[in-house]
Amino acid sequence: MLFSSITFLVFFFPAVLVLYYALPSLRLRNCVLLFASLLFYAWGEPKFVFLMLGSILFNYGAGLLLGRTTANRKVILALAIVVNIFVLFVFKYLGFSIKIIDMFLNALHIKPLTQINLVMPIGISFYTFQSISYLVDVYRTPSLYQRNALKLGLYISFFPQLIAGPIVRYHDISEQIEKRTHSIEKVALGLERFIIGLSKKVLLANAFALVCDKIYGAPLTDFGAYAAWIACLAYALQIYYDFSGYSDMAIGLAKIFGFELLENFNYPYAASSITDFWRRWHMSLTNFFRDYVYIPLGGNRMGRIRTIVNRYIVFFATGLWHGAAFNFILWGLAHGTLMTIERLFCKKGGGVVRSIISHAYTILFVALLWVLFRTGTGVSIKLFFKMAGINFQAVTLNEYLHLYIDTRFFILALIGIMFSFPWWHRISFPTKGAGVVVLTALKYCALAILLVLCYANLADNSYNPFIYFRF
Repeated sequence: MLFSSITFLVFFFPAVLVLYYALPSLRLRNCVLLFASLLFYAWGEPKFVFLMLGSILFNYGAGLLLGRTTANRKVILALAIVVNIFVLFVFKYLGFSIKIIDMFLNALHIKPLTQINLVMPIGISFYTFQSISYLVDVYRTPSLYQRNALKLGLYISFFPQLIAGPIVRYHDISEQIEKRTHSIEKVALGLERFIIGLSKKVLLANAFALVCDKIYGAPLTDFGAYAAWIACLAYALQIYYDFSGYSDMAIGLAKIFGFELLENFNYPYAASSITDFWRRWHMSLTNFFRDYVYIPLGGNRMGRIRTIVNRYIVFFATGLWHGAAFNFILWGLAHGTLMTIERLFCKKGGGVVRSIISHAYTILFVALLWVLFRTGTGVSIKLFFKMAGINFQAVTLNEYLHLYIDTRFFILALIGIMFSFPWWHRISFPTKGAGVVVLTALKYCALAILLVLCYANLADNSYNPFIYFRF
């Protein structure tokens, strides 16, 4: 079930909201959220809800051991993490690993292994990382261990951030599970954030997805450099508005139920370097790898060479987390290489010209690497040549594609580019008097219009893919 679906918007969310606020105690409200979260997950994949329940029970037991014992705690932590990663490996990486082994076996003329094609449970990367966060936090602070399995289940399965994040670390939310405040103001702010995220997804990301998928879905001989660059732009905007929109919806929904989740995006396309980009893009994943992988490996405290190695390990893991394919690994390592070059050779500071060049280089490389991320290793190389004006085959332009690259697309692309930068933060708005009333009225009118447009698009069965389902 997607947040941007009629089923969720018309039936699931209103029912959960009414039932949640109809109950008098936080304990009962938590039970409603847990049941709703499991139902939300089971809606799309009923059989895998048992896998999640198994994960909850296993990590609950491991947490009890870590919280109540003083002996062999490091061994308990290591074994529990290995079990979590093993389950993730089996469903997400086993098939990929067998393919790699078969490559070597074929080279040695040895009979290949039997291929295993398992369906990957939705959101397994997210809830596995949250389980690991719980275990590490309890290991570091034993008093944090959760005595109530239902409360831990709510943390791991909480439906607003279950299938696409942000990755919520246990120490950031443990107190909110036990005690949190509710108010009309919070509900209003949450709904506002949800509508903004829904609009990003339905009105912008879906439109960009249609153009991108039509171009990349056509044979390479059907389009030239112009369409290849359009697809590159469309995908860069699609993945940002798709993922940041979903994060906005998750943060808004959590706020409606009294939870405060940390931000996941901070205008990444306004970054002045690749390093800065990763401080702004998918911040919950970046912070997870920093705190649970990079720093434990030694961070930047053990010399230049070790720092570079640690950085490559983190970006290898970042790429692999996104998918079991070589293009994701290369995408991660490419970002790690650019960040290493920046740290070694690029100086901070400079004037306006240097700043413009730095921003331009960052956006260019981020966008080009999205092509690798989207299309795969072999196809992306051909697309890079095509974008450079080099065609190894005669190109017969497919005029059908031009039906999608129309005036509407360019207007939406302009809007998408504009709102991927925080230029309005510099505008001074009234803070009191009649001006505040007028602005508030205009804001709620705009939100109402956006919501109506979203419903109209969804009711019309418009194109509604979701990138991060496969992660």
